[in-house]
Amino acid sequence: MNSRLASFFAVVAMVAVASSASAQETKVKLEPQNSSGESGTATLTPAGDSTKVVLDVKGGQGTQPTHIHKGTCSQLDPKPAFPLSPVVNGKSETTVKAPMKDLTTGGYAINGHKSAQDLKTYVFCGDIKAGM
Repeated sequence: MNSRLASFFAVVAMVAVASSASAQETKVKLEPQNSSGESGTATLTPAGDSTKVVLDVKGGQGTQPTHIHKGTCSQLDPKPAFPLSPVVNGKSETTVKAPMKDLTTGGYAINGHKSAQDLKTYVFCGDIKAGM
């Protein structure tokens, strides 16, 4: 009976930790730009003094550079604030050396480029906002 009770409490603790972590996630909707047809989501999760950024993008091809920029999708600072791993086959995962609070309250956006050869063509973008 004691081992069953211990197992029960272990499961309860894991569920509590998992729901606490997911409550801290911020989702960013990535919208198509320049008639690309590309869209998706970025999930930001706190990782201590850093932030884990996971992108899931549909409609793209090849390897696409991605960044976090200061500003909004409608007024993006062209200089990247934080590089992200390129989107390959619709996926990207990067840990950025910035606290999530800074990213969600500092006026940033995530954008993707058509390719390394065509960085001027933005194919998706999403404004980072707290608690989305």
